Amino acid sequence: MPISQAEFENTYPVLFHISRARGVEQIKSHGLLSTTALLDLCEIEGEFRSRIELHQRPKAIPISHPIHGEFLINDQAPMNVSALAKCLTDLTPQQWYKSLNSRVFLWPTRERVTRHIGAMLAARTSRIVLAFDTRSLFETLDVDLFELSPINSGNTMRKAAPRGSNTFRKFRDYPFHERRKSKGPQNAVAEVSYPYAIAPSRLAAIQMSVKSLPE
Repeated sequence: MPISQAEFENTYPVLFHISRARGVEQIKSHGLLSTTALLDLCEIEGEFRSRIELHQRPKAIPISHPIHGEFLINDQAPMNVSALAKCLTDLTPQQWYKSLNSRVFLWPTRERVTRHIGAMLAARTSRIVLAFDTRSLFETLDVDLFELSPINSGNTMRKAAPRGSNTFRKFRDYPFHERRKSKGPQNAVAEVSYPYAIAPSRLAAIQMSVKSLPE
């Protein structure tokens, strides 16, 4: 049974985004960009783009543009290549990487984002954490474009959950109540994603704050 927009907003009143941007002003200027959108912005093409977009990134990759400036693309170190190949059900690793790189990711709970930040801090990785009012987000963007995942799609460490073309489901098709019954509300949804980018004009209309986590 799908979840209503109001119920989702009440269950997850704040959605978090972790960015490797050089500052909040860079985010406000360019919006929230997926890896694909960032590569488009910086006009990255050819073999270098393919290496970033279609393959695992063991380390963060710096890119730049003469007008737009310098950016840092997140690593995908937790997505072990051999483990990914084994847990994919109907996609190739390259198709999976491309799917993830085309999305802007949001975390639905403070606990999940705090765990992720802990791993980044352990790796001495700087980050900016943005907190979005979920209702404001849904009022500004098209709810039907959001997709939900029951797993951490970019992690294949330990026991990697199966994943494929059906992992991300449209907001109104996601089996929230079944997941809540078996996993509890904190684990009913692992990730929220939005396609390609959230433009600066849209971002300016959303209630947003910069967080220092863990607090």
